[in-house]
Amino acid sequence: MNVRLCSKVACSHPAIATLTYDYADSMAVLGPLSLVAEPHSYDLCTKHAERLSVPLGWQVVRHVSLAS
Repeated sequence: MNVRLCSKVACSHPAIATLTYDYADSMAVLGPLSLVAEPHSYDLCTKHAERLSVPLGWQVVRHVSLAS
């Protein structure tokens, strides 16, 4: 199985979430790791997903998976 790594520079931890931006609505969306890597999204490890910050005035939408 291919493990995707965190997109942050110098981070080698496995990714657990995918971050996308909606610039028109000033929104960042963080959800479960996408099934495939997308060129306009960012895969984040646990640490970087928890520490996510966005520009002033932006909204963060966090989707969580209820499946275990």
